[in-house]
Amino acid sequence: MFEDLKLLVDLQIIDNEIYQLTSEERNTENHISRMKHEIEESAIKRVKLIRKQRELQEDKEVYEADILDHKRILDQKQIDLDNDKKTKKEHIKREVKKLEKAVEVFEEKVVELTNEIETIIFELSNIDKNILKIEKKIKTELKKKNEISKSTQKNLDKLLKKKTKVEQAIRVPFLNHYNRIMQIRNGIAITFVTEEGLCNGCKIHIPYQLQQKIKLKDDYNICEGCGRILVDVDMLGNKKKK
Repeated sequence: MFEDLKLLVDLQIIDNEIYQLTSEERNTENHISRMKHEIEESAIKRVKLIRKQRELQEDKEVYEADILDHKRILDQKQIDLDNDKKTKKEHIKREVKKLEKAVEVFEEKVVELTNEIETIIFELSNIDKNILKIEKKIKTELKKKNEISKSTQKNLDKLLKKKTKVEQAIRVPFLNHYNRIMQIRNGIAITFVTEEGLCNGCKIHIPYQLQQKIKLKDDYNICEGCGRILVDVDMLGNKKKK
């Protein structure tokens, strides 16, 4: 059993080294993913703005058509004022005032819509510039990622080969449990009991009897709180900081 525990500790140490070796590349990949997500959000916003711009433009064209219609009617009313008898002129004048007021309202609305459209055009321009800027950054980060990958690949291959050798020496049930805990506990499957009697992983109190069993280094002990494998701190040596 001690040999199994020792191999599991060795495996954890190797996994820690792999994690450290690939951390820069992983961080770069995460940065690239965030930038791609930002582009996707900008693209969605762009589509919405274009749709809004189209709707505003259609409304503007309707108001502009109404203005033309009302102005044509106003011109005709002006002719009527010149030709009709005095008794009808007051009635026509009232109609003219209504038409002029309607044209004034429509023109104000056209100005308002024009301003909104111009604001959208400005926003679209900024979005396009920002997308181009982000795309350039992504190209730079991809180049950086490839360079990092090339520089670390040799050492990574050595570690993976070493890891495979250790895994082959561990009994399957223990290896399966280790891998499962690695996945759900942020890459830390093995931990120790602190001087205060707590699991260093989840900080739950470890019963004194179990602490004594762990010190014997001859049994497979699991934390009831987080499921991590508990080993004596001496087995981790200088690696216990991880």
